Amino acid sequence: MKNLLSVEPLKVEDIEKIFSKARSFKKEGISKKYSGDWILMFLEPSTRTRLSFERALNHLGFKTYLFTAEGSSLKKGETLRDTFLTLHAQGFEGVVIRTPINGQLKEVEDIPLKIINAGDGTNEHPTQALIDAYTLFEHFSSLKNLKVVYVGDIKFSRVFRSGLKLLKKLGAKVAICAPRSLKPAETELLPLDADFSSLDEALEWCDAAIFLRIQKERQNQPLITSERDYLQLYGLTPERAKFLKDRKKVYLHPGPVNRNVEIASSEVYGKGSLILKQVENGIFVRAAVVDLLYEYLLPQR
Repeated sequence: MKNLLSVEPLKVEDIEKIFSKARSFKKEGISKKYSGDWILMFLEPSTRTRLSFERALNHLGFKTYLFTAEGSSLKKGETLRDTFLTLHAQGFEGVVIRTPINGQLKEVEDIPLKIINAGDGTNEHPTQALIDAYTLFEHFSSLKNLKVVYVGDIKFSRVFRSGLKLLKKLGAKVAICAPRSLKPAETELLPLDADFSSLDEALEWCDAAIFLRIQKERQNQPLITSERDYLQLYGLTPERAKFLKDRKKVYLHPGPVNRNVEIASSEVYGKGSLILKQVENGIFVRAAVVDLLYEYLLPQR
């Protein structure tokens, strides 16, 4: 495994190894065991993902270089493939890439660079799925039969698409809860354990809820009529947060949070929130992913 473009190829033992490495890095620190240069190619905005990859790579000993579309030949019409071939010819070892285009990384997966998908359109976001699963594992000690519900913008969520596949591999039960306008038609084909229309019923069922951002930038037309109404119907209100806390249930959000839409502002970092734990774990999980890529290629290290 030289790339991580999807969670699909990950075996359970790969995931367990990533979790073990992340736990070790968190406890003992990340050692500078490598050298070389990596590109951070972010063709969409990012705060958490870009900075955590940058810190993870720097802690491992790599130098990182930020690449944006605006200042590159991609704006002149150069293909992504030609850009990657250029980076390889210049001696870069790997690329962390975020792109707005679903499946675009298939164009470059054969190029001899290590490639990590940091989100492609609405398709996949494998490291965020690993972070969310690791954060739940850290809290509950096991994901076997853990009930996890994704709430909100399922239709446009790459976090959900990767998370569903990964959590099912680890034995969790996965449900969704969203208004009809934010549910994709293809969910009928996915191995869901439940599909809720009522958030209160979903929160009664679950052990953990992952709230998802309403992705207005991907909508051709508004898919919710009112943010205030959305919070009351599908958001985490103070009353729902108390319900979860009283039952030792937790909630997550991959960020950024639209306050008072997906989660009431007062509850973003409330008692049952694991949101800052997700952010903290991001550096360690992403460092573990990079380390695993090198371990597969260079087992003697």
